[in-house]
Amino acid sequence: MAEVASRFLAATELLNSAGVPVPRVERCALGEPVWILLEDLGPQTVFDRWEGGGLGPAALDRCLTEAVAHIGRIRLLSPDRVRALGSPPLDRKLLMAELDLTWDRFLEPRGLVRDATLAEQLRGLCDAVCERLGSAPPVPCHRDFMVRNLMLRASTREGAEPEVVVIDHQDLRLGPPHYDLASLLNDSLTLSARQRRRHLTVLGEDAEELALYNAAVAQRMLKIAGTFAHFAALGNDRHLPLIRPALRRFVDALDALPEGRELAGRVRREWAAFGC
Repeated sequence: MAEVASRFLAATELLNSAGVPVPRVERCALGEPVWILLEDLGPQTVFDRWEGGGLGPAALDRCLTEAVAHIGRIRLLSPDRVRALGSPPLDRKLLMAELDLTWDRFLEPRGLVRDATLAEQLRGLCDAVCERLGSAPPVPCHRDFMVRNLMLRASTREGAEPEVVVIDHQDLRLGPPHYDLASLLNDSLTLSARQRRRHLTVLGEDAEELALYNAAVAQRMLKIAGTFAHFAALGNDRHLPLIRPALRRFVDALDALPEGRELAGRVRREWAAFGC
């Protein structure tokens, strides 16, 4: 674990230098055994608080606004320093490999691609989505930036709101533009289109930027369906309720892409029984 711990500490230092709040490292040792003692931020992530009713809509919106600002700071990191951390880039090859796992772990076992024509067309579309993402100049990204990896730290200033802290940041790497934003606004959260639009103003009205965002949403949502199914097979089934909303967001994102609009309608009809 020494290599992982070293990468975690280096990523922590890099994010601290950019003004992105992460848990404080209280003490650590990279010898035998390897250990890192972190600041205790409590037992609940932003997602846990939202799901449990302890975080209202206005508070969630404030958290998302702050988190979007963190994404902007991460993007400004030196690509060379991020590359030096050692995590492989989230490029076309890796993006496609993730969807291959979803295909094997989830789509095929549940019969969602038993129609040969649909399977072929969906494979081709997934390849086109990953090609679009992989062709864009990569930027520094967290890689798993969503509400289950955000926590709240009480402010030291009286009356001030808690600040949003980023966790699970050891996989910081280069990846597609807007991948972190796509994760934040879609992974585990069911937001209205209006709520989502409020935080997408950072992209402006640029059609290419919006297409990159929707391509990232499509890839991410299909990827996590396979990840959650895999977790369940290993005995951790608490993420299963998140699969159906993820698939709905996947189809919606396809519908928003020029190359996906035609197939999105058929996928929605074919997967209707699964809640899409």
